[in-house]
Amino acid sequence: MTKITRRDFLKTSLASAMLAVTAGAARYATAAAPQKRWFKGNLHMHSQWSDGNAMPEFQINWYKTNGYNFVCPSDHNTFQSSDLRFQSFGSKPKITREISKAFDGETSLWKPVNGDQVTNKLTMEFVKEAQDLFGESSVQIREVGGMTFVRMKTFDELAAQFDEADSFLMVPGYEQTGGVRDKRAVHMNFIGVRKTFPYLKDYDDPIKVMRDTYDKARDVFADTPYLFTADHPMWRYYDWNPSALIQNSDVRIVELSNNGIHADFKQHPDGWTPEFFWDVVNAWRASHDLPLLFAMGSDDRHNYATPAKAWTKVRADRLEWNAILAAINEGDMYTSNGLDFEEIRFDGKTLEVKIDVQDDAKYRIEFYGTKKDYDPTMKTFDVEAVEGVSPKRTVERYSDQIGVLLEKVDGVDASYTLRQDDLYVRAKIVREDDEAHNWRSKPAAWTQPYAR
Repeated sequence: MTKITRRDFLKTSLASAMLAVTAGAARYATAAAPQKRWFKGNLHMHSQWSDGNAMPEFQINWYKTNGYNFVCPSDHNTFQSSDLRFQSFGSKPKITREISKAFDGETSLWKPVNGDQVTNKLTMEFVKEAQDLFGESSVQIREVGGMTFVRMKTFDELAAQFDEADSFLMVPGYEQTGGVRDKRAVHMNFIGVRKTFPYLKDYDDPIKVMRDTYDKARDVFADTPYLFTADHPMWRYYDWNPSALIQNSDVRIVELSNNGIHADFKQHPDGWTPEFFWDVVNAWRASHDLPLLFAMGSDDRHNYATPAKAWTKVRADRLEWNAILAAINEGDMYTSNGLDFEEIRFDGKTLEVKIDVQDDAKYRIEFYGTKKDYDPTMKTFDVEAVEGVSPKRTVERYSDQIGVLLEKVDGVDASYTLRQDDLYVRAKIVREDDEAHNWRSKPAAWTQPYAR
C-alpha cells in the first residue's frame, strides 16, 4: 500500500475541489448564458437635421411605435451634437449679427422655417406633427430678425427620451455624402460614431472615393467600434458598379433594398439589379477566398408618410451596440421587407432555414448561388445622356451564370447542402404567388451568403 503524505493529500484534494468548482461554474455559465434573439433595426434614415421632412422626435417615435428595436438617425455629413449652428445639409440661411447675438448661449441646430436658400423646406406642418405627439411646449421656436427658427433635438436628448432597456436603442452615426466630378454619388454610412470628417471630393473614380474614405475612417475612428456600409449603388443612376466592391474587399456591408433610381431617370433594361450586384461581388470574393459581402435592409427614410422600404433583423444576446455590431460583423442577420425567418443555421456545409409563419399564405424557399466554373468576364456598355431619361454612364455587365437558382422548396422549412462545385449559397423566402423574382419581391426576406 502506497503511503500518501499530507502534502500529496492536500494537493489532490485541492485539485479535485478546483475541478468541481470549474465544472460547477461551467454548468452555471451555460445555464445563465443569455439566449440570442432577433432585433429589428434600421440604420439609414433622415430628419430635419438634414433633408428628411420629419422633426427628429417624430422620426424616432415612428420607429419605436412600429416595432423597431434599434435605429441610427444617419443624417447627411452631420452628427446631432449640441454645437450651436444654423446651417444643415441643403439649408444655408443668411445669418445676421442680430440673429447670431440672439442665440448666444444656445445649443443645437436652429433651423429656419421656410428660410431663404433652404432646399429642404422646414414648414410648420412638420413642427405641428411633433407638437401633436409631445405637446406644444416640446418644440422650441424663436422669432428673430423677421425669421422663425425651430430647435432640433440633439442625439443625447433623443436617446434620453426614447431609449428603453432591452426594448429600444438609439445608435449614433451619420451618412457620408461624397462623389466624383461627373456628379456620380458615392454615399457611405458610419454607424456607432459621434463625430464626422469632411467628405472626399474631386475624384474621377467612385472606387477611389470609397477606398480613401474607408482608409480615412480607420484613422478618424480608430478608438471607436463602428460599422461601415456602402449605400444604394443604383442611386442616382448606376452611380457605381460591382467592381467598386470587388476592388474594395474590406467593405463587408452593402444595402440590398435601398436602391431607387432617381425619379427623373428610367431603369435600363440591360442594367444590373441590386440582387445580381450582390451575387457578382460574392462570386468574385468566394472564388478568391475573400470575405463575403453581407447585405443589409434599410429605408433611407426622408418622407414619413410613405411605408418603410425594408429593415434588418439582427440576432444578438442583448440590445447593446457592441452586441449588435458583433452580430452584424459575423453576418448573423437578414434583410426583410415583410417576411421573417424563425431560424437560420449553417454548420459549415448545410444551410437550414425556417419561416416564421404569420398567416395562412403558401410560401416558397429559394436557394441561390454561383458555381465554381462560372464565367467571370466583365463587359461594359455606355448609356448616353438623354435629358429626363438618363445621365451618361458606363454600366458593367456580367454573365448570367452568376446568382443562379440552385433549388426551390414549397413550404416553410428547407435546407441546402453545398455541392463541391458551389462557391456559396444564400436563401430567400417569398410567398408562392410572388411575381417579381428579384430584389423587388415583396414581402420577402434574404439570408446572408454562406461558403465552406
